[in-house]
Amino acid sequence: FSVIIITEIKIISREKYMKIRPIEPHDFAYVAKIENQNWTLKSTPFIINSSAEKIMKKVLQGTRYLLAEEEGVLLGVLDYGPRNKSEFGSHVITFGVMTVKEARGKGVATQLIQHLIHEARAEKYEKITINVMSSNPTAVALYERLGFELEGRLKKEYFIDDLYVDSLIYAYYL
Repeated sequence: FSVIIITEIKIISREKYMKIRPIEPHDFAYVAKIENQNWTLKSTPFIINSSAEKIMKKVLQGTRYLLAEEEGVLLGVLDYGPRNKSEFGSHVITFGVMTVKEARGKGVATQLIQHLIHEARAEKYEKITINVMSSNPTAVALYERLGFELEGRLKKEYFIDDLYVDSLIYAYYL
């Protein structure tokens, strides 16, 4: 049983509203396109080669997506699912969040994460985690501002562009 909550949040101006909603099949190709355009080695240690088929496969395997849009324009994507494969960790979820370049700094990621927190509470999860690269101070500041706590640091976890980067593990307790 899943609870799906659609919210509309006022953003940017009095006339425009940001809507957060679940992904739909017609979104798969466009979400893949913006993932490929916006996920970089500054924000993720993976080379992203997303496609509609890969997103569909993730959805069928239980990954959930929340989309932020304004007047039909996609501003950001948050995907989430179980952190652990073990049933003994089923109370914990993890997520990834991405905002398109043109919408950064306008509260899109904040609203997506706040929506996730609300949904996670409704679904009786107890903990939300996120791995973030130490080379992404904007994301670190966002998670800390939203109440996430640093739980761990994996030193020199990645070697990107001739520099070592730590992996930071943040958690939010519900």
